[in-house]
Order: sequence, then C-alpha cells, then structure tokens
Amino acid sequence: MKRLWLLLLVTITISCTQVKEFPDAPCIGITYGTIQTRLLKYGIDINKDYIHAMQAHRANVIRIFVSDSNQDIIKKLQKISGLLIPGGFDIHPSRYGEAEYKYLESVDKKLDELEFFVLAYAQKHKMPVLGICRGCQMLNVLYGGSLYQDIPTQFKSDKKVIHRKSLNLYVYTHAMPCYHEINIFKNSRLRTIMENDTISVNSYHHQAVKKLALGFIINARSLDGSVEGIEHTGETFIVGTQFHPEMMRQENPLFDNLFKEFVKEVSTYKRSNP
Repeated sequence: MKRLWLLLLVTITISCTQVKEFPDAPCIGITYGTIQTRLLKYGIDINKDYIHAMQAHRANVIRIFVSDSNQDIIKKLQKISGLLIPGGFDIHPSRYGEAEYKYLESVDKKLDELEFFVLAYAQKHKMPVLGICRGCQMLNVLYGGSLYQDIPTQFKSDKKVIHRKSLNLYVYTHAMPCYHEINIFKNSRLRTIMENDTISVNSYHHQAVKKLALGFIINARSLDGSVEGIEHTGETFIVGTQFHPEMMRQENPLFDNLFKEFVKEVSTYKRSNP
C-alpha cells in the first residue's frame, strides 16, 4: 500500500484546483470516487483537467463525492444544469449482468452507485451529460448496454490498435499515453463538434462498449472497430467519448470544442429551467 501511494504522488501532478465562481453562470456536477475523494484531501485533484476545461468556458463546477450524504447529493443535483462523468476505475460487471472476468481491474462500487443515481436524476430531468472514458462506458451501462471487460483479450479484430500502453494501472496518468486515429461518423453531434472525419486521440482504456444501449448511436470507432464514442439520439445532449479531450484541448483547440458545446448546452438548459 505504501508503494501504491508513492506511485500516486510521483505520477500525479499535485495541485488543489481552485473552483472558481462565475455569477449567473450554469453549474455542472462532476463525480468523485473513493480514491479521488481521499486524494483531494492531500491537494491532489485527479479531476483538475476536467474542471479547468469547464471553467475555461465560464461554467461553475460542483464536486459530488461518494462520501456525500444522500441529502447533500440531492441538494447538489438541484443546483446543477449539467453533469460530467469522468474517467476512472472499471464498472463492476454486475451492473450489466455479467460475472467478473479474470482481467477485470480495480472497481469502486460506491462510485458505481453514485453515478447510477446522479445519471438517473439527469435522465429524469433531461439534463445535458458528457461522459469521458469510464463516463462513456457508464452512460452505455446505465441505459442498458454492456462492456468488453478487457479489450485485448475479448475484442477480436484483424487490425491491431493499442488502446493503452501499460496494463493494470491503478489510475491513469499523464505519463503514459498512447495515440491512435479514430473515424468520426457523419450526421453525429460529435462530427459537428469536432469538425473532422478522422482525428488522432489519446487512449488510456482497456474497456469499451460491447452491446450498445437502446436510444444511442455509435459516433466514432478506432481503426480496429472498437467503439470510441456514443451519443443519445434524442434532443438532450448526452455524449460519451473514450478519449480524453480535457488532456488535449490546449495542444489542439478542436478538443476544446467539446467542452465549449457542452457548456453551451448546459447554459441553454439553465435558461429553460430557472
């Protein structure tokens, strides 16, 4: 355990993100799992890049912790106009009716429970949602889909694409990204936002969408055919990506478009639901 904490301290940039406040701006909730909540007490904010991306477009951010009481969670949900589900641990396969596969990695059942609850709230209130990596997978699971628990051993393709450099990472870090191209499909929200049919993205995941949830379409695939993004077909903005745009937005403004559009949708929702 001591070695684990040392690894975390070495590989994660230590910074306690200052949550700014913008008068009359919309509030966006972001979930914090068990490890994220614990590390924040030591000034280590794993979700800082997501927060910076939303604040760059003048959105207020409300952290929703697994340690929050049900009453506090409800109070926070009543304040937000959008929800961001970030990357993180594997989702426990019982959530989509499967047993644990031998290559399943670390899970956080409390976070699974929290995110099912807040996403159900967002669904009921037709609130904009952006899911990134695990967040994309969680959207698919919540709406009835399933996952490949381990891409390298379960997903079959004639084309080889490496989706993650290092196996069995306890948490993903900026230290070991890999990159590959994805094809973004026409007539999708993501294509309109990214303004490209093909783009190179970072990749940290070992899980991906298997059975697609009802009401969703696939908006992007990697060259091996693995799902790289999904979105709901209804009017509400519900978009998920396997890649991490929050890490690439400064080097390539196209990735910032996703947060710009998300905040725009959240602002529209706030005006319609004062």
